Amino acid sequence: MGERNMRMRHALSAVMTTALAVIIGGSLAAPLANAQSASIDAWAELATANPGVGCAVDISVEVRSGGAGLAGADISVVVSDDASGATVSNDATSANDAGLAWLTIDTSGTSAGDKTWMNILVNGVYVGGQTIWITGDGGCSGAPTLLDLSGDVPVVSGSSAPAESGSDDSDSGGGDAVVIPGAIAYQQQRGLSCEYASLAIATGMLGDWVSEYDFDPVVPLNANPHWGYRGDITGSWGNTDDYGIYSAPLGSALAQFGFESDAFYGGRDNLTDQIDLGRPTLVWIGTRGDEGSFYEYTADGTRYQLTPYMHVVVVYGYDDGGVYISDPGNGSLGYMDWGTFEWMWGVMDGMALAVHW
Repeated sequence: MGERNMRMRHALSAVMTTALAVIIGGSLAAPLANAQSASIDAWAELATANPGVGCAVDISVEVRSGGAGLAGADISVVVSDDASGATVSNDATSANDAGLAWLTIDTSGTSAGDKTWMNILVNGVYVGGQTIWITGDGGCSGAPTLLDLSGDVPVVSGSSAPAESGSDDSDSGGGDAVVIPGAIAYQQQRGLSCEYASLAIATGMLGDWVSEYDFDPVVPLNANPHWGYRGDITGSWGNTDDYGIYSAPLGSALAQFGFESDAFYGGRDNLTDQIDLGRPTLVWIGTRGDEGSFYEYTADGTRYQLTPYMHVVVVYGYDDGGVYISDPGNGSLGYMDWGTFEWMWGVMDGMALAVHW
């Protein structure tokens, strides 16, 4: 480890002379990947894990697979406040030919005593993290912390580091995949905020994170979830009085933050077309099937469906076997086979909202 520590420290000193200003998720025009799962080894070094307020903390990351540097890997960091879940800072870039990348996190929006958590993702998959304490008198560097990371991530076919033979492919369909770079794992902060949390994930992937809390004041309340948010967002999941919101009003809310969206219903081809265009897509699913679904009516006779245990996740990729999802319910990146996914998605008539610029 001594030789690797020296190499990582050399990389870290180099980044201190090069200011990086990249946005999480990379460019929307980044090429989509035909991918397969591969095991990686990765190391990250922070200039300090106890910075002061207003610091730019430099991070160097090295990613290797099959003994070679993973050139072109998408590297993302997201720092969130432990108490509120709000994003403090994020950054993303691509690894160079040696599998090295340099990033920076900004503590300007913090206060002394804050406890934050830094997520590190490679090709959209969480590989590790680190608690970062904000101190009143801490420096911006000088007390480096080395993280030893590993995991299985989607890797572009034909890259300089192909998947190792015999690598575990149990978490995906195993075939060629289309994966939008820079997927984010984020957990909703309230009992019924999965829709707003999913919007935060999607906007973050496109380079301009909008907090789930920012949607509260720009979305109306309404008993009909096609017209506004139904019930109390802090209520308990599974009931239909405190419930949530459907796709149409979220499009109007996104427009206030400069984003566009396409609402659509059903069809595997419709969904995969959106992913092919690099658009993270919210989908409404009945996690317990159509059990308990029923209809209510507005005063003018408009009918709308309510389904207990309705949930929203973000689809960010697919392959022949299923879809890659970011689930704000548990803050994880995962995979669901097409059969299970379409069974749950069909309960809500395939309701979906693709987010883009």
